[in-house]
Amino acid sequence: METLKNKWNNMPLRRFFITTVCISIVIVAILSALIISCCTSFRRWLLPDPNAVYLTVEETNSDGVVTRGTYLLKYDEDVSSLPSLQMEDDNGPIIEKIEGLKYSVQKIQKSFDTLTPKRKLAYKIAGVTMVAAPAVLAFAGIILCSMVFYRRKLKEPLKLMADATKQIANQNLDFEISYNCSDELGDLCRSFENMRTALWENNKAMWNMLEERRLMQASVAHDLRNPIAIIEGYTEYLDEGLKSGNISMEKTAHIVQNLNVAAKRLEQYTESVRLLNQSEDTPLNRKLISALELADNITEDLSLLAEQNKITLHVQKKLPDKEINVDSTVLYRILENIINNALRYAKQKICIDFSLTDGWLNVEVSDDGDGFSHEILKREGKNLLISGQDGHMGIGLSISRLLCRKHGGGLKLSNTSNGACVKIFLLV
Repeated sequence: METLKNKWNNMPLRRFFITTVCISIVIVAILSALIISCCTSFRRWLLPDPNAVYLTVEETNSDGVVTRGTYLLKYDEDVSSLPSLQMEDDNGPIIEKIEGLKYSVQKIQKSFDTLTPKRKLAYKIAGVTMVAAPAVLAFAGIILCSMVFYRRKLKEPLKLMADATKQIANQNLDFEISYNCSDELGDLCRSFENMRTALWENNKAMWNMLEERRLMQASVAHDLRNPIAIIEGYTEYLDEGLKSGNISMEKTAHIVQNLNVAAKRLEQYTESVRLLNQSEDTPLNRKLISALELADNITEDLSLLAEQNKITLHVQKKLPDKEINVDSTVLYRILENIINNALRYAKQKICIDFSLTDGWLNVEVSDDGDGFSHEILKREGKNLLISGQDGHMGIGLSISRLLCRKHGGGLKLSNTSNGACVKIFLLV
């Protein structure tokens, strides 16, 4: 029973409509037949023989006695006027041509005329009902069929989509369209839900990007205060010293040197913001390439960087001999940024582990340094510029995170017992 109900609910619109119409036609036909049959039986009960004709006659016997009687007539099919007739009752012929018998016709009545007024009205109503019932039932069947089709197939999905349209018009995407049916409107509702989800994800990503931009700008504005304050202080000091003539050449040279350092820091901040914006606009150019070949090419270049910094590079490749769809330039840029950071903090070695699982390329880079600071881990997942003790900003990590997201993946930071660890995962 449950299976039949599911089939009925999941039936395509066209088939459902045709099935409903056919069921309606069958029901109308059955009800019409029953009504016509009942009306016919009722009319026969009122008037067993509607074509019968009754003759009322007066009989005069030879002795002058007059009697009146009503008899059922049967017309000869070949005669149109009053024919030779045979009057009979239940016991057979009652009038015979007896010598001296005279009779006169008083009136001829159809069987309908013999009914009482109430029976005549009932007879006519039954006849009208026999004619009108099929038409009325057909009209009612059409109305009922339309109502069933609307309530079962149209009402709920149309209401859901109308409500969803209002929600979207009010810039609210935090809702869900749920319509568990496999017909065309069910597919339409699911497509609408997919569209809403895509809009929600896009808006969420855009909001996160705007929030990250806002935080990045706030971070840059905060970091700019120090060099600006230093420059303002030194310029005021120079102004006062030059006016009073109490400043030596050595002091002036030292102040100029410090001003140059502060200016370079300002330049570094602005260049970092430019690089971040440039990374966001970088297009992807995916190509099929052997996973082993890609790992070999990247680690060969990175090994040279490690040798120049007198750091040992350990590479482990858990990759199958198959092609992956990846932008090798983006992957190289990500790893180059991360390795450059690792080279600055590693003591003796850096480890790179490549693996491929379920369509994801995973690369783990770890070093034996002191690990990430609490501030960096606290801002995990945000494109923030973080200054280190040496004045270097975390621009490399921010750019790498942006590029990972553009490639459909992400980047995670953590500390191990041996040092810092960066996990990269890209959708390939």
